[in-house]
Amino acid sequence: MYDAIPFLRRQPVIIVLGMLGWLLGVWQLGTAAMEQKDSPSLLLLALSGIGPAMALVRLFWILVTTKRWQRDNRDPVIWGMVVITYGSACALAARLSLTPTQGFFLVFLMVNMAPLMNRFAAPLAIGVIVITSLAVTVLQQALPPIPFAIYLLLAQSALWYMASSNIDEWQAHQETATAHAQLHATQQLLTEAVARNERTRIARDLHDQMGHHLVALTMQLQVLEKKLPDAALPELGQARDLARDLFEDVRATLLQLRQDQSDFGELLERMLANIPYLKYDVEIDSELLMLDAQLASCLLRVVQEAITNALKHSDASRMRVILRRDDHGGIRMEVQDNGRMVRLAEFGSGLGLGGLEERVAELGGHLQAGPTGEGFRLVAEFPEECLT
Repeated sequence: MYDAIPFLRRQPVIIVLGMLGWLLGVWQLGTAAMEQKDSPSLLLLALSGIGPAMALVRLFWILVTTKRWQRDNRDPVIWGMVVITYGSACALAARLSLTPTQGFFLVFLMVNMAPLMNRFAAPLAIGVIVITSLAVTVLQQALPPIPFAIYLLLAQSALWYMASSNIDEWQAHQETATAHAQLHATQQLLTEAVARNERTRIARDLHDQMGHHLVALTMQLQVLEKKLPDAALPELGQARDLARDLFEDVRATLLQLRQDQSDFGELLERMLANIPYLKYDVEIDSELLMLDAQLASCLLRVVQEAITNALKHSDASRMRVILRRDDHGGIRMEVQDNGRMVRLAEFGSGLGLGGLEERVAELGGHLQAGPTGEGFRLVAEFPEECLT
């Protein structure tokens, strides 16, 4: 299982270094503020540390609760901390008369926020870094603007890129775990299909060979019944009964070998157990645990698509899977997550949902997808004929 905890364990060193850098900045700029008797600047210094700290708490909370990193350009908490952190740095650069050494430490008040900008998409994060770097460069008077701007841009961009690479690596592990679980479920279906085909071949051979011989044996016993004396009829009747019982046993065995059903409940349980960062509530009617192989495969694809899209488009931490009979005797599968609302166009922008609709339609079913008040929901409905 690869979840958020190993990812979080890598961060204390980065956090400690960031705090040390901020304390150095507070030391230098706080000295300048006290020398200039500028009390509001001390408050601004405190705000420059509160901003990254609150943003860090926000992101850690998201990681612990959802167990994955989700980029969101509309996160109001992070936007508020961006305004507080960079706004206080800009205000300090404008208010204080700094020496070149003290001006250099303005950088330490800003770089702590740069790694946390990975909550936003890359273009937006880079845009904010560039704008704030230029703003502080223009407002400060301690250092030459061009070298200072280049240094500030490089420092923020480097920390942002290091954090981004770390996040990408973690997400790659998550995607690999999901793909492995889905591949395992698909492999199980394929194995069952191969075994089912082999059972069908054996059943056909038994029917063609043994079945005809048993029918011929029964007919021969009936002919002998008319030719043998009455004294031999009891033993002949026993032989005929044994032949009939053998025929029924072979027939039952052939029907069992031709069984074209899959244990959907077991396949679903195996797949969900190997996805480490979503919790599931599963409700399946007992009569629907064993399904037609094609129908079971299709329903499994519905769950796979719901998981894939939930991870891409929402902060979902829990998913509910319900499979039951509907009022008309058919079956209805509902997959609901608890993630944030998304637009249907965003959810279905890829080929996965379109291909799933075609797969469901081929079996005579109907697929619905859309946001609800609780998250996003996929519903697949099949008529009663699909169960026979």
